[in-house]
Amino acid sequence: MSSSDSVSSFDETGMSFGEPLHVNVSRASTRFETIQQAHSRQPVSPGEEEALAGDGFDLRSWLHGREKDEGPPFSKRFGLVFRDLSIYGTDVSNKHISTLITPFWKLIKGVRHGWGIPEMLSGMGSKRKLTHGFSGEVKEGEMLLVLGRPGSGCSTLLRVLGNRRKTYTKIDGKVSYGGLSPTEVQKHYRGEVVYNAEEDQHFPTLSVRKTLEFAIQCKTPSSKVLKDRAGYRKEVLDMLFDMYGLRGCADTIVGNASLRGVSGGERKRVSIAEQVAAGAAIEVWDGSTRGLDSSSALDYVRSLRINADTLQKAIVASIYQASESIYNLFDKVMVIDEGRQLYFGPASDAVAYFEALGIRKPS
Repeated sequence: MSSSDSVSSFDETGMSFGEPLHVNVSRASTRFETIQQAHSRQPVSPGEEEALAGDGFDLRSWLHGREKDEGPPFSKRFGLVFRDLSIYGTDVSNKHISTLITPFWKLIKGVRHGWGIPEMLSGMGSKRKLTHGFSGEVKEGEMLLVLGRPGSGCSTLLRVLGNRRKTYTKIDGKVSYGGLSPTEVQKHYRGEVVYNAEEDQHFPTLSVRKTLEFAIQCKTPSSKVLKDRAGYRKEVLDMLFDMYGLRGCADTIVGNASLRGVSGGERKRVSIAEQVAAGAAIEVWDGSTRGLDSSSALDYVRSLRINADTLQKAIVASIYQASESIYNLFDKVMVIDEGRQLYFGPASDAVAYFEALGIRKPS
């Protein structure tokens, strides 16, 4: 079953395991189309005036960026490629409680192994290889599902793909964000690659409306781009409420583990709506369905599908115990175990691949 077939079937029923769904992909796409031409832009040069002479400002084109004028770094529409990616971390199994003789022991050990002073200070002798030569590609508008048991390396891979590298001692291989290196992204385009951990980070005392309003205001174009900035903010806020089923909880505080607010599923959808407002080109979601029931988890993944289809985002997500309904919403899948890549390719071909190896899918 293709992603589009799965989406359409759930739009008709609106139910999952007997519980109502709050996210409708078709309705969200229609709502997005209604405000594409709602705002016009003031031309700032003769070339732009000629290009905008009949159509005005296209919101979809603006969200994708000014690719023709400013080049690939500003296109906001690029994919992710990684090749022979091996990640090393500190072997915590060799950690011991420090005593008075620990510095002398490190010195003797370093001399015996021929280490220099930097290596001895950084503890390079206790490295452990966490992943072994991962390779893959996620194009714009595609969703990649990373499957693996806890401890297999899913979070390690996603943190590196989300350009969170400081916690690892060494990273071999290549990661390219639309031709940009991780160093270039970190220095100049940090907002184009976002990583969401399992725990959502919000201001718990703010309402859903205030949270999204703040996110939209931070990314609202200047008056040179939009005539009516206030009208733009209101339209985008209404669009996010409709796209992600948040209108019913708009005036409820977000909350956290200590302060009661919206439900876990609604909090996940608030995070997704914030990412849409931020306009990042690549989104990485690490185990974000933890603690959600079946219908909330499906709502969450359908929301990611909206991002990929409507805004052409490249999305990587890891989900533990994903149902078949969730699985069918993804374009590609990667299966890993004990730090090794077992499969990468179309989600529709994974079952046939493992059956050819003699591993049968339970009926």
